[in-house]
Amino acid sequence: MTISRLVPPLLALVLAAVHARAAEPTPWGQRDPSFSFQFGNDFDTHQRTREARDGSLSGFLYVSFTGVVTQDGYPVATHVDCNMSANCAVGWRIDGRPARATFVHHPMHDHPVFMLPRADIPQPGSYSHFHWTGPLVEQADPPADGYMLQLTAMNRFCFIHHDVMAMAATSAANCRDNGGVRVDRGVDIATHLNIVTAPSHHE
Repeated sequence: MTISRLVPPLLALVLAAVHARAAEPTPWGQRDPSFSFQFGNDFDTHQRTREARDGSLSGFLYVSFTGVVTQDGYPVATHVDCNMSANCAVGWRIDGRPARATFVHHPMHDHPVFMLPRADIPQPGSYSHFHWTGPLVEQADPPADGYMLQLTAMNRFCFIHHDVMAMAATSAANCRDNGGVRVDRGVDIATHLNIVTAPSHHE
């Protein structure tokens, strides 16, 4: 085979490798200045996102693995302050769109619940988590500014939201019995779902 025939396949392999590397998330300890968007609350201890010109967000949500593997074969992971831990890895890719939502209530050991009109949920997609900007004000009025987030899992794990509960997880029980949610690679609407809908208002 001549060199001229080898060049196109080799070039394709090189370009594919460069593209794959560019798509890889930056490890937590290696700061990429372009991923500098801040929500202004505890969410910033385990997220890295960047803001596009149209106001949308893209980035990554991180978890810490506890070392426990559940009975059904899922490594246990939770959110921690990644600035204080050397054990943070990417759990999800984040895609976000600006939104406003009304605070409803805050269940113990879970995400605050917000309400917004169905028409305000971005389409197409699987946007299931509203996260506010600034300190959380637990009152219904006025609505909170924030972002609707779509999460795509990049790893396979048992997610337990509250870190204390995650640290108590045992390999003698399956993920659900440990109080967790099984996560497989792909779109995830279960782990961070925190919205309810209200009728859209016609003006």
